[in-house]
Amino acid sequence: MLRVDLLGAAFFTKQAFLRMGSAGGAIVNIASVHAVMTSANAAPYAAAKAAMLSLTRTTSIEGRDRRIRANAVLPGAIDTPMLWNNPNLKSGAETIDKRDVGQPDDIAGAVAFLASDDAKFVTGATLAVDGGRLAKL
Repeated sequence: MLRVDLLGAAFFTKQAFLRMGSAGGAIVNIASVHAVMTSANAAPYAAAKAAMLSLTRTTSIEGRDRRIRANAVLPGAIDTPMLWNNPNLKSGAETIDKRDVGQPDDIAGAVAFLASDDAKFVTGATLAVDGGRLAKL
């Protein structure tokens, strides 16, 4: 879990710093609402995503002089196989109202914004894209 969900982002960040040069750029990490509010049986996933938020904040600090911005998106429940194959959902230990399930395009729009010049003054931020799920947890 840590290898994929945290170290993948760390290795990407290292390569971005090596390649972006003085022109700068934007790094957008995909974390999860589980980084800030979680449930039982999700500890490794939640811990990896929480660490990714720390990586994102540190990257924003270290990248500032190089004009590299770093932000994170916190998806909620998104209509993907990963959601519907979640053991907690399959067992009934966790339930999700289908009205609270977003689409992949909802995340893509947030990423596009954070990567764009419209977000040129946004760095070190986390953007919840969860249909209000964190507000209810």
